[in-house]
Amino acid sequence: MSATSLVNSQITNPVLRPKVIRPDHWTPLIVASGFDSQKAHANLFMLAAQPGHPLTPKTSEEIRQYKLLTRRNKQIADMDMVECQVAQLARSLVYIDSLQGAKAASQEDVPKIKLFWEDNQWIKKVQAAGLYWPQWVEHDKLDMKRGNMILNSELRKVLPIASA
Repeated sequence: MSATSLVNSQITNPVLRPKVIRPDHWTPLIVASGFDSQKAHANLFMLAAQPGHPLTPKTSEEIRQYKLLTRRNKQIADMDMVECQVAQLARSLVYIDSLQGAKAASQEDVPKIKLFWEDNQWIKKVQAAGLYWPQWVEHDKLDMKRGNMILNSELRKVLPIASA
């Protein structure tokens, strides 16, 4: 049974169903590399995949404008989750940093996570919102061709993941 038919059978109201977007229309915003184990990768993915909150709370004027939107326009506005997910990623990395605090104090070889960004403005937006990136997180530019083919040579190498 396909994923689309599973969603259709579980959510009978078509208005509430998530929109189906073809995978070839997706473009990566962030690519993370440098995990020392598959478990570390899975843990960060699970933390960052949780529903997030915006970088800054909405003002009363923004809330009022949102309430005036029609249902269709509210659905379109709610589909834009980029800011919430970037904020959730930053908060997840800060949380992992706080968990590694004692470990990082005793060891200098904390694994470096490298985040490749399609648009570097998100790094500054996170910092402007009062969040910070841990010391062991590095940022780099994500080079792409046609919006979805990654050209970074560092990401094109297939490396085995160390077992935990």
